Amino acid sequence: MSSSRIYPWQAEQWLRLSRARASNRLPHAILLAGPGGLGKSAFARRLSNSLVCGQVDDNGDACGRCVSCRQTEAGSHPDQRLVVPEESGKMIRIDAIRELAAQSVLSAQEGGYRVFLIEPAEAMNRAAANALLKTLEEPSSRTVLILVTSHPDRLAATIRSRCQVLKFNIPAAADVRAWLAGQAGQSELDELLAISSGAPLRALQAREQGWLEESRRLGQELLTLKRRKANPITIVEEWEKRPLPLLSDSLKRCLSDLVKLASGLHDAVIYHPGMRDDLQCLSEGIDLQMLYGFNDELLRLDRDSSRNLNVQMQLEYLVNRWLEITRPGGH
Repeated sequence: MSSSRIYPWQAEQWLRLSRARASNRLPHAILLAGPGGLGKSAFARRLSNSLVCGQVDDNGDACGRCVSCRQTEAGSHPDQRLVVPEESGKMIRIDAIRELAAQSVLSAQEGGYRVFLIEPAEAMNRAAANALLKTLEEPSSRTVLILVTSHPDRLAATIRSRCQVLKFNIPAAADVRAWLAGQAGQSELDELLAISSGAPLRALQAREQGWLEESRRLGQELLTLKRRKANPITIVEEWEKRPLPLLSDSLKRCLSDLVKLASGLHDAVIYHPGMRDDLQCLSEGIDLQMLYGFNDELLRLDRDSSRNLNVQMQLEYLVNRWLEITRPGGH
């Protein structure tokens, strides 16, 4: 786990843990929880590197020079262990947690802490979560478990209750704008903040991956489909050319906005304020319950995408469902 960046909106959480460590009150299990795009992964690695460092600095950070830090930089520190799914989008299996449990009772080889980082924590299947619970109930001396999640509600209450929860919140918009200064023009910056729900790192990701352009393109495609001015097969072919996660996330954000507008919440905060007029046109005449159903189906398909289902069939289904709920003269 190499050294990580420090973000200004994490200062309070870092100070809290540094003080706990200095007074020998560091919890054996720490749950880093909060929305995505706030750098929780970077914070976890920063903490892990600090805990195995032989001579932390005055700020509680790893020195970057000792033997332990050099091992960390090389990814070979014997007292650090990262527990993640074998493949992105898959579950963390019980075998990985059993191995963690077996190693957690051993003494640290370098004299510091043994650190286990589980990310994303909600990816543990039920058996894995139950196995971790036993380790949490009988913590070993100088062993620290760091769990990272953007969905704490998906973790069992028994696990949450045995961790010290460190919450990360969306920074003030003014602070995010100051941090992003020079990275985008004011107009684009406002749109990036909206589409990322104010999360600074997600705003950077949105800019790098072209979320705004994708949303505008998708909005026009949905509008032409609704007006029956586009060949559905052509739209499916166009969607196939784009990365599925990018398309899926853009569609979910678009549907979220449509639900708000179709509900009559015209002043509601939406992901695409610059597209409000087009979204208003899209929402007109659409049954709200059908929109909710379409959103549920999209979420289900999104979950099933990890099972290697036929992408073309998924996209054809989504286009056909959109045509159904925008059928003129009734549903």
